[in-house]
Amino acid sequence: RKEISIMKKEQEEDIRWLSNRMDEDFEQLSEADYIPSNKIPSEKIYAEISRRIRWRQIYSGGLKAAAVVIPFIVLVGFYTYVNDRVPFFNSGEMVEIQVPQGECLQFMFQDGSRVYLEPVSKLRYPKNFAIGERKIFLDGVGYFMVEKNANRPFVVDVSCGQVQVTGTNFDLEAWLNKKEVRLGLYDGKVNFKSETSEEYALIPGDRMTYNKTTHLCTMTHQNELRSLSAWKNNLITFDDTPLKDALEKLERWYDVNFEIDEDGANLYLLTMNVNGSLDEALDEISKVTPIVFTMKNNRHIKVGLRK
Repeated sequence: RKEISIMKKEQEEDIRWLSNRMDEDFEQLSEADYIPSNKIPSEKIYAEISRRIRWRQIYSGGLKAAAVVIPFIVLVGFYTYVNDRVPFFNSGEMVEIQVPQGECLQFMFQDGSRVYLEPVSKLRYPKNFAIGERKIFLDGVGYFMVEKNANRPFVVDVSCGQVQVTGTNFDLEAWLNKKEVRLGLYDGKVNFKSETSEEYALIPGDRMTYNKTTHLCTMTHQNELRSLSAWKNNLITFDDTPLKDALEKLERWYDVNFEIDEDGANLYLLTMNVNGSLDEALDEISKVTPIVFTMKNNRHIKVGLRK
């Protein structure tokens, strides 16, 4: 299994610096009483402002009319100034990535937030985050480390709702073709808002499972959730996991295909850790269950019961 990182250290530092400067510049410009004239690029704009002011002052109420024109042009100058320095306003252009089977991926967003993605996971995100929020779309499993920014919430859109955060660490399992969404919180605070508008607030240690069919939500609390995200360190954990689900996970991680030959094989639950080769994992499963694996070729494995 390989881990792909598509962001070099120098790039990470540049992006984090740009993100911080972007927020600082926006706050300073938002709080200022005026925009310094040397920030607006065109002298023609100033000439036009002066011309309109002089012309409108001839009439009653002309000053009020001019006051409407000035903020509009200043706003255009502000947009151009900020967007030229840092792509702060969302252009609407989306980028999609999919992790190859048998590999993991570590990705850094433009604001410095990070995500670890399991094999086969899909992530869709805007080329530039919007001014009011940082919204992305997930189909798969991700461990997120979100940079804190209360003015620009980080939103993960899944098929049945949204996870809303400002700055925190959490893991999220949200496959488009699975009936359940699982969310675990390690630090900070997150809210899950379902497609039917129910909202659930999580605190550190909370683990949430949401059923997309019944719209029922179950919450549990553990003092230590780290083992649930151990996969980002190449440790796969199963805890009373149905064999079918466990084999699907192994398919993604080891780039193989399992063919279950007998229905009885699906009756078993697995509780174990996998951090070695596929052969070692299958040997361990065969030791604790009557399941046997027959290798048909390097990528196709038949699953049956011991006679």
